[in-house]
Amino acid sequence: MKTISFLGPRGTFTEEALNRLCQWQGWAVTKEAAHTIEDAIEVAMGQTVQYAFVPVENSLGGTVLTTMDYLAEHQNVEIIAEISMPIRHYVWGLAGANLGQITAVYSHPQALRQCKRFLKEQMPAVLQQITTSTAEGAHMVASTGDSSLGAIGGEAMGTQYNLMKLTEQVQDNAFNLTRFILVKPNDAIQFDATKVSGKVSLQCELDGLRPGSLWECLGIFANRQINLVKIESRPTKGRLGDYKFFLDLQIDHNGSQIEEALAELKTLATSMQLLGTYETYHVE
Repeated sequence: MKTISFLGPRGTFTEEALNRLCQWQGWAVTKEAAHTIEDAIEVAMGQTVQYAFVPVENSLGGTVLTTMDYLAEHQNVEIIAEISMPIRHYVWGLAGANLGQITAVYSHPQALRQCKRFLKEQMPAVLQQITTSTAEGAHMVASTGDSSLGAIGGEAMGTQYNLMKLTEQVQDNAFNLTRFILVKPNDAIQFDATKVSGKVSLQCELDGLRPGSLWECLGIFANRQINLVKIESRPTKGRLGDYKFFLDLQIDHNGSQIEEALAELKTLATSMQLLGTYETYHVE
């Protein structure tokens, strides 16, 4: 039985994605909901649970900075799996309710923004009530017994609070995806050159005062035909203009080339830290 902390509360998209990952892995798990991303990871780093599961990027909103900053500031957090999942919103209500009688809808502000067109066109007179999460909105609706109240969120939320789906998908963008990562503590993260697919993630610091240092870094991978699928910069929280660069490299039967590239980067960078070699999963 594996133990995993995740960004709660229960019924969020994070838990839905975690459930899908565990199904694919065939894991029996005990889940522990945490109030914040930092709380979820800290529980795992303190070895109260084995793993933490948190969001890292949304295709509309961009990088989840809290997650990236935690990785930037700690040396022993290893990414061991990644899953991306479409964010599909529905309007939910109590059993027997219908969309026409809804006078107020509860949800997280980001979810409300992602359904802005639907709300404007189909529910223009409905009061929009902000909650700290989509799941909190569902909990509020479920606990009132008032069939004139609705909540916006995903499948896991509706199931968790025994609500009825009042609509089909209502999000404005059908390509809204969120990436989540599963992490664990590891003081000696190594690149696994035997992997034939997936990603390797790392962070490095370069000499920002030397012209061309970033270009040289990227050239290390371009010269070996290694696909750089993401690059992100975050301030080092030291001198203004100093940054850490996060790199995601695609593994495609090219372990030896990546191994050579990492060795060369280590000689160029002022510091380099591996974050993990891992499989990636996609929910359709």
